[in-house]
Amino acid sequence: MNEVFDSESIKVEYRKDENIVLVVLKGKVKRDDYRTPMMHAADTVMRHSCKAMKVEFRADPEIGENDITWSKKVLLANLKKSGVEKLTLIDPNGLEIVKKCAAFCESRFDTVICDKADDAGDSTGSAAEDKFASMTREQALEYMGLEADADIKMIDDRFWQMSKHYRGKDDPESVAKEDEISAVYDIASGRRDRRVKEEEQKISEPMYFGRYKSDWKNIIHYNWKNFLLGIVVAVSAILVIIGFATNTRSGCSVIVFGHMILDDTYMREALVAEGIKRPYIGMADIVVPNDQDIPMQDYGNETFNAMFYTNPDVLISDKESYAYYFNTFKDLSPLYDQIMDGLSDEAKAGVIPIYMTEQEAVGYTNKLYLEYGIGDEELSDPSEFSDEPVLVGIEIVDEDICCGLGIEAKWKSRKTSLVFGQCTNSTNDEQTVKVITTIINAAFEV
Repeated sequence: MNEVFDSESIKVEYRKDENIVLVVLKGKVKRDDYRTPMMHAADTVMRHSCKAMKVEFRADPEIGENDITWSKKVLLANLKKSGVEKLTLIDPNGLEIVKKCAAFCESRFDTVICDKADDAGDSTGSAAEDKFASMTREQALEYMGLEADADIKMIDDRFWQMSKHYRGKDDPESVAKEDEISAVYDIASGRRDRRVKEEEQKISEPMYFGRYKSDWKNIIHYNWKNFLLGIVVAVSAILVIIGFATNTRSGCSVIVFGHMILDDTYMREALVAEGIKRPYIGMADIVVPNDQDIPMQDYGNETFNAMFYTNPDVLISDKESYAYYFNTFKDLSPLYDQIMDGLSDEAKAGVIPIYMTEQEAVGYTNKLYLEYGIGDEELSDPSEFSDEPVLVGIEIVDEDICCGLGIEAKWKSRKTSLVFGQCTNSTNDEQTVKVITTIINAAFEV
């Protein structure tokens, strides 16, 4: 009996006659629609002691960067742990992503590419299963030279003793013997009987929205964090939008992001004193780079993204974070003279312009990829990007001045600094100049 997990974009099927797991990618996949079935595939491989897995690319899945990273860090490790030895990629369309996948997987599995499913032959041990299909657990224990009351540890130890002479050998006799021992172990350990029971039970389960009850259990098991995160993000977005909706008369929105704590009282009072009614000031706790083993909040980036619904005029970041978010800042050069003209003499003397090139930004992105263990093939070549300096923002480096604004670093051993810039979403240059000059002047008046 085959097990099937099917959705609009991906299908995972366990084929009992071949003892393989087949994954069919039908089109574009994203996040949970991709990750849930792939983790289900890894779990199915482990439950059925499969040695082979096939992935058929019927269309370009257009897998996003985040999902590619997850595949490399999480999925491949789970597949290896599940026992996959051979990976067959079926690609009738000559997709570039298949070549990249094969290049990355070949060091972990016996990886082959073919253009038709009929060419995807696998040696999976199904012949051995057929040979011992009628074997009972007692007969399997006798085959292994164990007593009827042997526990799982004794069975495991005996399996490794019996199979060690054949593991890693390519001759047909050794491969067949190892498959035979594995099939007997599957029966002796009770795994075959559990699978049969699970398959019979699944047929009797109710179906909800085209999926069995146990399929939904798998979805929840592998994605409860994502569900919780989704709730948090949804609530955060709603609160952000509601909070900003009460300030539509001013249209002023400021986002503070980085590993900091914020008391927005001082900035809010300064802006109100300048005639900006009920300004919105939001905070997102983001930790990059995480080289001090700081506990990270999973929803920091999601909160930051939600805040962009407020169409902020001004971004305020710490020195550690802004370089990794270069693309969220607009070139401040056209507004620089206006901002400096609006600053007090003391404020002018206490700020410095911060410049950065696209090449440098790519370098920071590559650094982050390497920190997360992403392979070199995913890194961009900085030389392909512009080396022209861009005015990202204006920095205050005096920690006391920053703290006077109600912002303080949460790093273990880094001082507070602030970088003020214009958000890429901003369309009101006059408002941006007013907000930046008002806050910076207030900082030096504290």
